[in-house]
Amino acid sequence: MKQAIYEHLYDLENTNIAIHYYTNRGSYFPAHWHPAIELMYILNGTGEIIVGGTRHILVPGEFIVIDSNQIHESQCAQASMGVTIHVAREFLESYTEDSSLPGIDCMRDTLQKEKLPIYLEICSLFKKLVPMYIQQPAAIRLGSEAIVMEILFHLLNHFSYQLPASQIPGTARNQERLQEILLYVEKNYRHPILLEDIAGELGLNREYFCRFFKQQMGVNFTRHVNQVRLSHIHHELIATEDPIMEIVDRNGFTNYKLFHKLFREIYGCTPREARQEAKEAQEKSSHIKQILPE
Repeated sequence: MKQAIYEHLYDLENTNIAIHYYTNRGSYFPAHWHPAIELMYILNGTGEIIVGGTRHILVPGEFIVIDSNQIHESQCAQASMGVTIHVAREFLESYTEDSSLPGIDCMRDTLQKEKLPIYLEICSLFKKLVPMYIQQPAAIRLGSEAIVMEILFHLLNHFSYQLPASQIPGTARNQERLQEILLYVEKNYRHPILLEDIAGELGLNREYFCRFFKQQMGVNFTRHVNQVRLSHIHHELIATEDPIMEIVDRNGFTNYKLFHKLFREIYGCTPREARQEAKEAQEKSSHIKQILPE
């Protein structure tokens, strides 16, 4: 199955915390960023996350923290299930002494040995969210908030570090420039995007722009634009009954041979197969709780 089902588990708007349960049946999310801190926990299946150009593989029972404004992308080639938590940066800053949030570095593959027990304790807290969702207790919002707050307590106490001035979100010039580029692509992906145009928007020459983007993102600019287009095409394939080539055209792809090649490379199937498998997945999604692990 190739559909990505992304379902609200809890949405704690009053506390600036959002919790989601998701089932990915093959998906790809191109490079993006957001001010919120993101925590991803895998229940089953696997997930591949690229954060700041470094690739991480998540397996069941593991989680990763993506810090505020970090550029990241993710891909699930096979079925996977998990929990994602977004926490507003300003919310956490209100709990620090000087209202300045430190960086948070918590990734299983780079974890220091002495911090493994705390990491595993946090994993056990993530596990408590799923049974709560299944059982739907009367105070589900209070219970879920309490679990997330305990997770955040451990992260701030054991996995935080002081950011150098050059890495404080909003002050690093490279990060700002990348955010400008990604925003430009998101606004203009439906139309032809020339390297000269985007480089000119940033006051750079074409050659420097290409080197900068490849160095920072690990992929050339043209491929990134095509990946963004593919993600929107995939979404419309699932969400509409519009003809496939009509969807491709309105999302900026003009080379149909390249489109089919990249689509199969990323999603592991043809567009027609993706649409059919998504329909089959949707028929089962109304009973998603029944397939959650105990």
